[in-house]
Amino acid sequence: MRYEEFLEFVKTRRTIRAIKPDPIPDEQVEKLLEVARWAPSGFNMQPVELLVVKDLELRAGIKAIVDDYKNGDFFALEATREEWQGSPWSIATHGRWDCPLAPVMIAVLGDTRRRAGLPMAARYATQKGDSIFESSLASAFMYLWLAAHSLGLAAVPVSGVKYPTVQGLVKALLNLPDFIYVYDLLLVGQSAMEGGPSGKLTRRLDEMVHHDRAANDEFLSEAELRRQIVKLRAGNVARHVEADRAEP
Repeated sequence: MRYEEFLEFVKTRRTIRAIKPDPIPDEQVEKLLEVARWAPSGFNMQPVELLVVKDLELRAGIKAIVDDYKNGDFFALEATREEWQGSPWSIATHGRWDCPLAPVMIAVLGDTRRRAGLPMAARYATQKGDSIFESSLASAFMYLWLAAHSLGLAAVPVSGVKYPTVQGLVKALLNLPDFIYVYDLLLVGQSAMEGGPSGKLTRRLDEMVHHDRAANDEFLSEAELRRQIVKLRAGNVARHVEADRAEP
């Protein structure tokens, strides 16, 4: 693949929440998993485990756990937002944030026992060991997501699974042992969006890239940063609402 092709490929990847319930071929799922298998991992400890959930009852159970959290604790905490961020998000202002019942849910798991493969300095430095472990799982997750895009499939992460309550309930539902960490869930299926999702707001390259020793005024001021955060978050909500309207 040439650079220009790869750049266009990553530029067209989108988070698509509107997913059809129709099943997707097992061959496509296998292709996703095969790509994730080749993701890099720190010191080649390969901590990734992949759990494919197709059973309707289990998928509905995961959805219920996530929905209860997102429309409960999530919005409750939003009420504590700082004033500069604008009005808090709530069900009244933004509607329910429900997890799509996608035909395939792929859980990217990490076997914490594999941290034993780290060099001793990293193994006994909690922050360093956690960083290497999380980076390894993140690589596999992004490979999986890009593979879904390459097959023309819609995909959306359910990162809320990292919250302790959601993590615990999902692990209990899926009978996962204590040493397994649920890094994230990727919901995969056919897109229910007509004409494709709207483009995301992206920071300019010249604003993000720095060279050598940073100048004193090289980064955004606090006021500029806050204005940009408000703009980016507003764009994210708009895309979320658009996806909700498109869901079957």
